[in-house]
Amino acid sequence: MKSIVKPLTILLMAIAVSACSDKPATGKKDRSAGGTSEILVVTQNKEQWDGMIGDSIRHYFLDYQYGLPQPEAQNDLAHITLKGFSDMFKKHKCILEVEINPHFEFAKAETAENLWAAPQRYVKITAPNATSWVELFESQKEVYKLWFDKVERERILSVFRPSVDNNIVNAIKEKMGFTLTVPQGFYIAKNEPNFMWLRKELERSSSCLLIYQTPYHDTAQFSVNSLVAMRNMMLKQYIPGPLEGSYMATETEFVPPLVNYVPDFPAGYAVEMRGMWKVENDFMGGPFVSYTFADQRTGNLVTVEGYYYEPNQKKRNSLLQLEAILYSLKLVE
Repeated sequence: MKSIVKPLTILLMAIAVSACSDKPATGKKDRSAGGTSEILVVTQNKEQWDGMIGDSIRHYFLDYQYGLPQPEAQNDLAHITLKGFSDMFKKHKCILEVEINPHFEFAKAETAENLWAAPQRYVKITAPNATSWVELFESQKEVYKLWFDKVERERILSVFRPSVDNNIVNAIKEKMGFTLTVPQGFYIAKNEPNFMWLRKELERSSSCLLIYQTPYHDTAQFSVNSLVAMRNMMLKQYIPGPLEGSYMATETEFVPPLVNYVPDFPAGYAVEMRGMWKVENDFMGGPFVSYTFADQRTGNLVTVEGYYYEPNQKKRNSLLQLEAILYSLKLVE
């Protein structure tokens, strides 16, 4: 099975990957395990991990995540051989298994959800040789990452749901017509007609959510220049900096914002923007991720965003928590 991943075909490709023939047992599953953004790679032997198969896996999943001030890999990788793939390791939330079987005519990918635990995504690629294994992996790796990222968000939300702040959820619902799974610890710092600012302030860090909307006219508003202009307009108006005359803005020179179409956002067609925020006339900054979609019910262009601040510390996992909250969006009638 060999496909080319393109933005508008990625979901079709995901469907095309065959379902795993092993049926998960019925009944409630154990809670899945594993570190944040960690993928467990299972190979038949160490040579596969040390060779071209392991190289291709590491090259993709350990590539730096865009928009972070310090270099951080997109994922963490753990490796074991098939001999050590015990029941304990089968509870890992994200599993990629390698099999080289010369009796196979061509490479084949299988997948299953919640096979041994929940939430979980299991992917197994079987190929007659290492070259064909890598070819299939390279053609479908974006799909695998979508699946693994979804599991990670589901795991985070399963932790947040018991501590959801219903007052904030209802305030968002009343103003914007959708809900977000916002856990306790956040507070509403600003609530304007078309803008909301939620903050969680700790001694050394700041986690924030932004929600804003403007009238929707056409698809040109999804361009990176339009999204940045809209973001800067909102931030300058509503997010002041610590010094007089300072305000939040978008970093465009050293880390230009990166825009991608998102095929699986809950509101439908959406554009993701990743990059760095800064404070004009000051020296603060950090990463952000936003999702912008057209709300057909209201005729507005809506953006939900998470941004994070913690100087001199890694930020990937904290930003991922905010991303999970954004993906919890549910439109209400």
